[in-house]
Amino acid sequence: MCGRDAALATLLVLAALPTVHAGHGLMNAFADIEWLPDPGRTPASPDYFLDRAAESARLALTDAPGRFALLLELLREKLAEVDAMVRADRRAEAAVAVTAYRDYLERAAGLAASDDAARTLAAALLEHQYIMSVNYLDLPRDTRPVIGGVMTAAATHYERLRDALPRTFREAQFFKEEEVRWSWETAQQADAQGL
Repeated sequence: MCGRDAALATLLVLAALPTVHAGHGLMNAFADIEWLPDPGRTPASPDYFLDRAAESARLALTDAPGRFALLLELLREKLAEVDAMVRADRRAEAAVAVTAYRDYLERAAGLAASDDAARTLAAALLEHQYIMSVNYLDLPRDTRPVIGGVMTAAATHYERLRDALPRTFREAQFFKEEEVRWSWETAQQADAQGL
């Protein structure tokens, strides 16, 4: 087969392959992401304080190794609460969930002493940023800026964790970091354009 025939055959094979579309290209670094859980009780519920008390009790009764895993679970739950409250156009209640997210994030970061825990938390924080930035444009324009509090907290902690981890980990996160950056910049541009 001559060079021209090989090139033509390659183009035909590539044209026949299915493509995976992200908003900006042909690949999504978060293709296997687990989306947010059901938020359960939210800050809009009159008995939300019971939910927070139960979370505090669970954390107090869980041993140190299990506490980190529980905090990761609670972080996702708080993200779901933020999302639900923003969708319901409940700005003050969304801010309560953002505060709870930040609190749990501080606690999780304090327990991420080993490289394995730091890697796990860093990966979770990239996912949190991605989920919130992708959902952003589907949310009510008046309340969605509350999400900036989550994005700032997650990005700040992610950078601290990433900078302390080995170079191989940092390099492996490049595409996910770019996906988050692109998604969040797109969301912020939409706000700037009044969309």
